[in-house]
Amino acid sequence: MTPFRSLAFLTLLLAGAMTTAFAQEDAVTRTEESFIPNYAVASSYFTWNADSDLSGGDGSVSQEEAGIEGNVPILKRDGLMITVGAQYRWNHLSFSGLPEPLGSRSFDLHRVDLPINAWADFNDRWKLWVRLQPGWYSDFENVGSDDFILTSLVLFSYRWNDWMKVAFGGFYSKDLGEERVLPALGFIIEPDPNWSLALTFPRVELAYAPSPDWLFTGRAVLSGSGWNIADPNGGSEDIDLNYRSIRAGIGIDHRLSGPWWAYLDAGVQLGQEIEIEGGGYRFSKELDPSAFISTGVKVRF
Repeated sequence: MTPFRSLAFLTLLLAGAMTTAFAQEDAVTRTEESFIPNYAVASSYFTWNADSDLSGGDGSVSQEEAGIEGNVPILKRDGLMITVGAQYRWNHLSFSGLPEPLGSRSFDLHRVDLPINAWADFNDRWKLWVRLQPGWYSDFENVGSDDFILTSLVLFSYRWNDWMKVAFGGFYSKDLGEERVLPALGFIIEPDPNWSLALTFPRVELAYAPSPDWLFTGRAVLSGSGWNIADPNGGSEDIDLNYRSIRAGIGIDHRLSGPWWAYLDAGVQLGQEIEIEGGGYRFSKELDPSAFISTGVKVRF
């Protein structure tokens, strides 16, 4: 796994770790980002990306993405909860005028993850979150050991005072026989009951909740993924296809009813790059910035 892919995975886990929840405290509406989240029972989404031209050359890339996930608690008692779940993500990438083996082909790529989460509340200040997530990232034409990936995260959260939380821990990943360990560190600042600022490398987010039913956010995160795919030219070796970007934008979340939420995010993808490795191929192409829109629904408890 490349360093960027490891950081992208870490970003996704931390983003899940800081799912926004709402609470009533002394009749004051408060938005609260938590490193140790209430789990999302289910969610689904669709993301559209505008065409991205190759920087300084001919060729372009277009992509769409959709996903669905569900989680079920298997143990729930005071101070401890364990859940198991399943996640599926589909990406459609269409290329035009790129070097071989991409050329002007289209690919349907898949990610299947089976996350296992454990939460522990030690006291009012200390909490722990442990996540183990095996998965398969592939075109599913020829599934083998190279398609398998294992990621895990151990994160401690500590409430420093009434307006700041800190978190620290470690992230581990293994794929294609390569192991990587990265630190996880972050701060959440809540200067006001309705505002929060999350500084959680490699992610920053500003959130404002005017009421328990609305949330407005501005964020910048690392994004992207990698897949092990069959050689489109029929070669005997599989190849690794990696996509990476920095996604910056604004979002709106709205409670529809009870635990049901809908959201809409929009913005721009910067620093985009397509990379191919393996099977005798090796190249990396930068892409111009492009717009994105993402919408979905969540069931939160």
